[in-house]
Amino acid sequence: MAVGVSSDSGARSPLKIVANIFISFIGAGVLGLPYAFKESGILEGITILTTVAVISVKAMIMIIDCKEEILRHKSLCNINVRPKVKVSEICLPSGDRVELKLPLLNYSDDNDELEITSKESSDPLMTYGDVGYYALGDRGRGLIDAVVLISQIGFCCAYLIFIMENLSQFFPSLSHYQWLLIILPPLFFLTLLRHLSKLAVFSIFAQITNLFAFSVVFWFDFEHFNAIKFHPKEFSLKGFPFFFAVSIYCYEGAGMILSLEHSLAVAVRHKFNNYFVSTIIGVTLLYICFGASGYLSFGPETSDIITFNLPKSNGLNFANMVTFCLCVSLFLTYPIMIFPAIQLLEARYLPSNDVIKGNALRFFIVSLTGMIVIAVPNFGNLMALVGATCCTLLAFILPGILHLYIFDK
Repeated sequence: MAVGVSSDSGARSPLKIVANIFISFIGAGVLGLPYAFKESGILEGITILTTVAVISVKAMIMIIDCKEEILRHKSLCNINVRPKVKVSEICLPSGDRVELKLPLLNYSDDNDELEITSKESSDPLMTYGDVGYYALGDRGRGLIDAVVLISQIGFCCAYLIFIMENLSQFFPSLSHYQWLLIILPPLFFLTLLRHLSKLAVFSIFAQITNLFAFSVVFWFDFEHFNAIKFHPKEFSLKGFPFFFAVSIYCYEGAGMILSLEHSLAVAVRHKFNNYFVSTIIGVTLLYICFGASGYLSFGPETSDIITFNLPKSNGLNFANMVTFCLCVSLFLTYPIMIFPAIQLLEARYLPSNDVIKGNALRFFIVSLTGMIVIAVPNFGNLMALVGATCCTLLAFILPGILHLYIFDK
């Protein structure tokens, strides 16, 4: 097995750095923003979205500060290579040592190559769970892993709802649940791919179709501006909780912020915070424009998924093509989003790397997402549920708690 170490092989180009951050925060949640604006009102929605953006950015930077504080006061030593796990000893101020088990996403079962693992490696990848372990011990890691697991499954369920609802509109002869039974088996086979590198092409295609679809929805919004005459809501206390939860869902990036920061070359990593803040400002402006224009275009008729408002016809038209592209995009994104959940469960319960048990675990998780969709079949409500629970913990509560514990030490 060849071991390759490159301490400065990450992204250097500002365009690539900004693109990586931008793509990480643009997903299916954007499609529910017009409906959220309908529930809350224009001014209230803009205020909530901006506030959540500021707090989320601060919280994610706090996670990075926690990681830097750990590495600043403790020295990494004796990094040993094990299958699927990199064990790093961290020296505490008291002289004690604790082990951090960092998952190797790029481990090769073919024994060909293992990157960023060496006893001399000076550029270790530390995960959110590792920060939790240092601050709170096994309880911290267990809590963070559990919340990440639930949130990733929740995201995948939202994708399933979007796909089956849109496909049932294309082909009304089949119900939502019949479409669910049709799409779950191929999704299971996609989850059998055990390396992220094999899913990279799906991610690229998904992001291209996402950006294309969002652009077309914008175009339809502006074309439809004068079609509905109504006085838009400005404030609605009744819609505050819903919009707040959806906003948190849209900005939830705490689970991947350390990976994003680590993706930069060491030489430019000190500039990450500036790149990150600038990009999130752009993302926030996009969210506001997309959500507000969708609501202003369709008014009280705004659907919980904005693509339902696009004009339909019996033949093949542009709107149907966009909706179909989004379905394909989310279908291909599903195995990428479910990957961390599977990896967490495999690392904890299947250390022997048993292929049959691993396949059974994948079948169970995919089936579980289907059962959740049957129980909570509304896209907007599911987004709000995941946002109000898991995303709130990951993005708001845990960063503050970890920061207090780590800097107190």
